Amino acid sequence: MVTLILFVLIFGVVVISHEFGHFLLAKANGIHVIEFSVGMGPNLFSFQKGDTKYSLKLLPIGGACMFEGEDGLNEKEDGEDHSGSFLNANVWARISTVLAGPIFCLLYTSPSPRDRQKSRMPSSA
Repeated sequence: MVTLILFVLIFGVVVISHEFGHFLLAKANGIHVIEFSVGMGPNLFSFQKGDTKYSLKLLPIGGACMFEGEDGLNEKEDGEDHSGSFLNANVWARISTVLAGPIFCLLYTSPSPRDRQKSRMPSSA
């Protein structure tokens, strides 16, 4: 049971850091984030802040950072401003937003240089 709880907690840190990378770069590039969620399935808890919905979902098996226009289904009605759409962002904004997830995941979950150095030191037995 302890192993399962630790797995869920560690996996949660990985998912949150990954999705936060997408979220941060999308906001920095002017891409509208529709929803930032951790977990899958039905909502346990959610709230709206500005134009973004933040959600915690039932199953701790992933997360999502949904952008306006990323799938062509979340576009605003015709005649409205599409400046926050993922599809209308310049190519480097889209590339950096997509790559930010894995990069943040590596940054936040990899050991620091000091930790790596400690693991190489011989143990005194």
